[in-house]
Amino acid sequence: MRWKKQGSWIALVALLAVITFGGWVANFSNASSPVGELDLYAKIQKNINLFGRVYQEVTRRYVKEIDPEKFLQAGIQGMLSTLDPYTVFMEKEAGEELQIMTRGKYGGVGMTISKREGWPTVIESPFPGTPAERAGIREGDRIIEVDGISTKDERISDTASRLRGKPGTTVIIKIMREGVSEPLEFHIVRAVIKIHDLSYSGIIKDGIGYIKLNRFSKNAGNEVREAVQDLKTKGLKAIILDLRSNPGGLLESAVKVANVFIPRGELIVSSKGRAEESNREYRAEEDPVAPDLPLVVLVNGNSASASEIVSGAIQDLDRGLVIGSTTFGKGLVQTVVALDRNSALRITTAKYYLPSGRLIQNPKRLYRRDTDIFLTESIVANDTTEIDTKKNYYTRDGRVVHGGGGIKPDIEVEPPKISNFEAALIRKSMFFNFAITYAAQLKEKPDSLVIDDKILSEFRQYLKDKKFDFELE
Repeated sequence: MRWKKQGSWIALVALLAVITFGGWVANFSNASSPVGELDLYAKIQKNINLFGRVYQEVTRRYVKEIDPEKFLQAGIQGMLSTLDPYTVFMEKEAGEELQIMTRGKYGGVGMTISKREGWPTVIESPFPGTPAERAGIREGDRIIEVDGISTKDERISDTASRLRGKPGTTVIIKIMREGVSEPLEFHIVRAVIKIHDLSYSGIIKDGIGYIKLNRFSKNAGNEVREAVQDLKTKGLKAIILDLRSNPGGLLESAVKVANVFIPRGELIVSSKGRAEESNREYRAEEDPVAPDLPLVVLVNGNSASASEIVSGAIQDLDRGLVIGSTTFGKGLVQTVVALDRNSALRITTAKYYLPSGRLIQNPKRLYRRDTDIFLTESIVANDTTEIDTKKNYYTRDGRVVHGGGGIKPDIEVEPPKISNFEAALIRKSMFFNFAITYAAQLKEKPDSLVIDDKILSEFRQYLKDKKFDFELE
């Protein structure tokens, strides 16, 4: 009976797929679509029939029992692996992250976690005013259970998903804390947590304002605008916008951040794709709050996507100087298509172009690292990225810039190189773990902390106690 039901389910999936794609072909035919489009959808219909047949036969006849859902997902991943690495099938957890970025808020407790020695660990002080802060959660706390279920070796995304939930509901968290022998249990009521993209803003010296932006979620534009307005009341004379290691985020937020410094009506970025709706221009829609103040943007090799739109637009319009090392080179537009309640498809539909007309995308970023499969042959044949790296483009004041390889800074400053020993300390979280241990021993929190010989000596002893072993490779 189970196989009969499963066989019916498989046949139904295949039938619905055929009807759906067949309906598309009929609609295109009725709309007198170009012959090329009709041929495309005829091929889609033919191949979806073949895919459905293979899926059905293998699922029913293979020597070992196959999970139909996992098998279908493997087929989807196989298809997408022939494309660029940013076209992906997203399941529930990835969809949650995207919704959080888009909405700028979520239901949860308000803490940032990362994997440390197999356990999810709080790596920053909980956000001010959040349930986690009010409950007394601290940086360095190791989460060992969520609602009675162990978190050992659990994916961080799974732990984060279990910590989130509907505001007003309760989550039970059990933690281990440095200096406390027994686990601590917290019953925390979830609330609406607003995402903060700015980690710091302030006057650092002689009227020079410093703003550190970590991501581009829904709130980024307003946060930067409000930060600059606040700094202007404190004698702001120049601005440093730090986008180092900012992986990007929402296109609209990138435009709004750039608009803080760029006049209304100016072109900030445009997108060009295969479909007509992908061809758009994005211009500054508001009056800037700092149109004339000297501006420096800091970037590095981990500044990507929205970070490159902001830094590239500022460079092309000669609004400020870009300082650091060449950026990542991700200039592709993704469109998200919801498939059902628990999954979605993120598809690359266009490329970003800066005001000078140059392309951001680095051709090396189109490879899939796991398979080394490049884009489909037709796309590669029409790709102008390699040419773009050699062609001269010009900023508003006539300076030469190039595309196709990220944003090359006006002033290049290579990051300091670290030794293999230092890299091992970072990789094994020795600095972080020592800081947590050291802080737990302090009776009072100092206003400032200077790393002196005494602290260095304690750190060396800590490494010995932890049996930290380093061998040159």
